Amino acid sequence: MPDIRRISIDQKIQEANDLIANRIREKRREYNIPMVDIMGSVGSGKTSILEYFAEKYRSTHKLLVINGDLATDIDAQRIGRFGSTCLQINTGRGCHLLAFQIEKAFEEIEFENYEFIFVENVGNLICPSSTDVGADMKIAVTSVTEGPYVFQKHPITFKISQLAVLNKIDLAPAMEIDVDTVISRAKEIYPLLEIIPTSAKTGVGMDTLSAKIGLESV
Repeated sequence: MPDIRRISIDQKIQEANDLIANRIREKRREYNIPMVDIMGSVGSGKTSILEYFAEKYRSTHKLLVINGDLATDIDAQRIGRFGSTCLQINTGRGCHLLAFQIEKAFEEIEFENYEFIFVENVGNLICPSSTDVGADMKIAVTSVTEGPYVFQKHPITFKISQLAVLNKIDLAPAMEIDVDTVISRAKEIYPLLEIIPTSAKTGVGMDTLSAKIGLESV
């Protein structure tokens, strides 16, 4: 009988990540800086939402954005033109950010210079949901252009999210999607999940989102 032993590598990696994530939270609490982890598929409008906030609060808030992407700094360039500090993390083939990457990025900044931190995770609704990056809140962003069934197709992501955003509602008529129906069906699955309909292009719902994540109160 062969001697076969199972090694729980994933568990050990996750435990190490969680230790770092807790260090990140402790560090931020020293400076009282909130941090939000934004998840969403490519094209859901994560960057557009952050552009909106960067422009609106450019003269009143000191924002830091950590941008996760496979290869480029396109999103960081878009957000950074409004004056927010952007730290780019390119993951290569990695489909999500890890806590050690966030901690490494923090070595480049002075915490006392910032009031709010956004993490724009790598573009997908699967991998980022499984990893703690030391944020206070995970937000899942989807859009009407992704179709009416995203909430049904990604149950784990929305279950672990503290808030969800249904973006690009200005395009709902063109996509023949009823926003109220999408939200009501999602609430059948996630009755406690708050879903905010937004349009980063027109500004609809953005003040509500800002208030919910605590951006207006910093």
